[in-house]
Amino acid sequence: MPEASSTLPSLLHALLERDPPRAKSLSVTLLGDAIGPHGGSIWLSDLIELVTPLGINERLLRTSVFRLVAQDWLQSERHGRRSLYRLSASGLALTQGASERIYSGPREDWDGHWTLVVLPRFGNSSLDGRGQLRRELIWAGFAAIAPGVFALPRNHAARARKVLDKLGVQDKALILDASDLGADQESSLAGLVPQCWDLDEVAQHYRNFSATFAPLLRAAGRDAPPDLAFALRALTLHEWRRIVLHDPQLPAQMLPADWPGLAARELCGELYWTVFDRAEEHLIAVISRDPSHYRELDPRVYQRFAGHSPAAVRGLASA
Repeated sequence: MPEASSTLPSLLHALLERDPPRAKSLSVTLLGDAIGPHGGSIWLSDLIELVTPLGINERLLRTSVFRLVAQDWLQSERHGRRSLYRLSASGLALTQGASERIYSGPREDWDGHWTLVVLPRFGNSSLDGRGQLRRELIWAGFAAIAPGVFALPRNHAARARKVLDKLGVQDKALILDASDLGADQESSLAGLVPQCWDLDEVAQHYRNFSATFAPLLRAAGRDAPPDLAFALRALTLHEWRRIVLHDPQLPAQMLPADWPGLAARELCGELYWTVFDRAEEHLIAVISRDPSHYRELDPRVYQRFAGHSPAAVRGLASA
């Protein structure tokens, strides 16, 4: 009996027992990674079918998608007694903004430029919502290098503007492009990295990812059952997304020589493409029942994780 038919289910079960996914974030992961390239819409009943094997029951999923609609992550359409869901314009923008960090990672080159966000004080009080703005900037990778000053290497002005636009404070903060004039590492902005970014914690998350998913890659192989392949793809991307969106993805010059994020990204990409075609079989079997909302796979998917040669995806809508 193939190893995938015995070892893989037990490893997936152990992973779900140890670290069950949250229904809200898992839904966003699936809509961005799997449903989006097939048109972006999914019936609630189909979403329930996809997530139930991942430890999410129907009641929990219904509650979660209702909240995602209320938070403007999703939009819903009623068709009689059925509900169709897709990412809202806001949710789609946030998901697309995160895609580069998830699938591509940081560019290797860096010209020494920084993006600064400065939050001035107005009158006798600080900017309304300063705490929320601080949290959003940190989530986007920025770090506080001084009171009211946030920095991120490279030109990330567009990322900063998205944060300010989201909170409606475009006119109450400054976005600046800066060049580091420090003569050496210690006297430059780069010298503040250990104080401003908790790279030790991020590194440990990457090590944990590799320790968890390397055995799953060995157990899966390219002939894993489609339902297990889909579960593995979903859980891999769900965990990977959770890690990289809290990683500032600093230039290589600022990272330790043995940075574990590099090996973790290579592992994630290898696992993703190892199970991709089989996972697509299961996904398509579920979502292609309604041809009015199903679309063939967007070929841009094959640019993810440094690119992939398209293989014949078995189990298309006619299967």
